[in-house]
Amino acid sequence: MSHPDESPLLLVGWDFRQTPVELRERLAFSPEKIEAAILRLREEGLLSEGVIVSTCNRSEVYGVRGPAAVEGDPLLALTGFVSEFHGLPRHEIESVGYRHMGADAVRHLFRVTAGLESLALGEHQIIGQVREAFRFASSTGLTRTVLNRLFQKAIEAGKRVRNETGLNSRPISIPGVAIELAQKIYEDLAPRRFLILGAGETSSIFFDLLVARGARHIEVVNRTLEKAEALCQRAGKAYPWEQLASRIPHVDVVVSATSATEPVITREDAHRAVAQRRGQPLFFLDLGIPRNVDPKVADLDNAFLYAVDDLQEIAERNRQERQREVVPAMAILEEELQDFTAWYGSLAVVPTITALRRKFESIREAEFDRSLEKLNHLSPGDREKIRLMAQSMVRSLLRRPTEALKETDDPTRRLERAEAAQYLFDLDIDPKD
Repeated sequence: MSHPDESPLLLVGWDFRQTPVELRERLAFSPEKIEAAILRLREEGLLSEGVIVSTCNRSEVYGVRGPAAVEGDPLLALTGFVSEFHGLPRHEIESVGYRHMGADAVRHLFRVTAGLESLALGEHQIIGQVREAFRFASSTGLTRTVLNRLFQKAIEAGKRVRNETGLNSRPISIPGVAIELAQKIYEDLAPRRFLILGAGETSSIFFDLLVARGARHIEVVNRTLEKAEALCQRAGKAYPWEQLASRIPHVDVVVSATSATEPVITREDAHRAVAQRRGQPLFFLDLGIPRNVDPKVADLDNAFLYAVDDLQEIAERNRQERQREVVPAMAILEEELQDFTAWYGSLAVVPTITALRRKFESIREAEFDRSLEKLNHLSPGDREKIRLMAQSMVRSLLRRPTEALKETDDPTRRLERAEAAQYLFDLDIDPKD
């Protein structure tokens, strides 16, 4: 996808598939480190522009090869820089990462943004993380023509996959499945009352999903009241653990995700709560491992219990459904890749110079023919002199633009000048040039 005069796109990365978590933690980039790293890469001439995507599951450096990375393997040079920047032995990170160049680097970024490279296939948070990485790099002046277009295209590709396939339409996390189940039970969650037991990670995720789905009545009970109150800062109301039994009759759905080793809701607790609800059903979503709700609760009239095993079965079916969406998702990404490749190839310096000469020559010929129609009195010899003079003028006019397109060692600047020339002179680039 690149012309010999241009710098190809580069990518080095480490993710959950190949890199142990202990090493990923040491390879992570904070915002301050991201800016410092790319500034150094540019100062040393290894990259002319760059973006770093750093999440809990991956650390990736994208860039356009700089003038100092002309000889040797630029990907190994970039890997060496990352090892030195983080104070890690190069051999320690070299064998547990991946390196891509050109179209392979573009394809990988598109797959990442679409969720195809995520721990949870199709998860949609990654598109926001990529967008934020690009926004940060762009706002600090670390991206220019190529990466601006590349990351905008990657985000567009990720949105297309999300909108045109079912890749992330079915939840595969336990909290995600639980919220979908709640939505099936009660189509409108806004008027329904929810009681969440626990304030850990799973409870927090479910709480956020409830708020996002429009739930307005959320209560949280936790053994440490301060943690429950922290979770309810944006919405909801916290209660001390001692009030658990008294709160159950007042809600429609109980969601339990505590670390207790024994059930925290007994059959007797549920029976008393159902009796006070005068025939209104009560749903229990037990997300705890081990179980937080006594399995015998399912035997009660008007009490409905869904445990982790039930939710995991649904999650597994959803995973299989998502897997079937990979093929259509990849077809979309390949379309977007071809579109980006066509644009990138059009910025090549040589085709731009060829198109510029073709444009000037076509204008010269048109003007020459039009002028000679009014100069019928000239002899063939005089006409040839005028033709040669016009050719000489075109060569003179093109000399400086041609030199400007070729002279810089900065590959991104060359592409920027090529793009500017194409815009200013309305050039048509022939792929065969």
